[in-house]
Amino acid sequence: MLFIDRALLYAEVVGDVANQDPQQDAQATRPHYHPIGIAFHWAMAALVFFQIGWGWWTSLQPAGYAKVDAYAIHALCGMILLALAFLRAGWRTIAPFILPALEKPEDLPGWQRRAAEATHIALYALMFVLPLSGWLMLSAGATSNQIHLAFGLSAPALPFTAELSFIESAHLEQTAETIHFYCVWALMALVSAHIGAALKHHFIDRDDVLARILPILARAEASGARSRSADTTANAAR
Repeated sequence: MLFIDRALLYAEVVGDVANQDPQQDAQATRPHYHPIGIAFHWAMAALVFFQIGWGWWTSLQPAGYAKVDAYAIHALCGMILLALAFLRAGWRTIAPFILPALEKPEDLPGWQRRAAEATHIALYALMFVLPLSGWLMLSAGATSNQIHLAFGLSAPALPFTAELSFIESAHLEQTAETIHFYCVWALMALVSAHIGAALKHHFIDRDDVLARILPILARAEASGARSRSADTTANAAR
């Protein structure tokens, strides 16, 4: 009798797994973002963290050639970040039309969705304002029509700055520096909120918001789910 009970339980568990609705699986675990979008996200995130740390460290260095070289690296990374911002904005514009399933926004409650959208818009804006204000600052202080970057590279100074007087250039440089400074603090606040929200979704809400942009988490969770299912089936067969 005990053998028959175990056999029936095993058949019930296996039948549930075999008859599971694929559409329910798709709803439970949505596909992650497209690899291009994921690459943009993490490349820009790494560059932002580097820029914040490097820029802060450079500002603390004593005046000299080493500080000038460090600022040249900071300026080069800023130009790369600006280029990535334009490319990512272009991707975000076309991706929902060609990949609607992969680029579908998060399904969040009302206030969380509005907060997430506002944070993303603000972060995108800062990805443009910060490099552009830095470019403007360097252009206003440049003595030629070229800005010297790291590794022998250069970028053109913004053309309208060449027509400014010395006093006008100084005022513009100071204004751009002030904008740059406050935008850095705004960026750090938004990045902290962004990271905090992602961790909340993963560890408290236990949804797939973080896993969609970090697929390795989804693979780990899927592997764990398969392992638990196998353990349940094995226990049922005993």
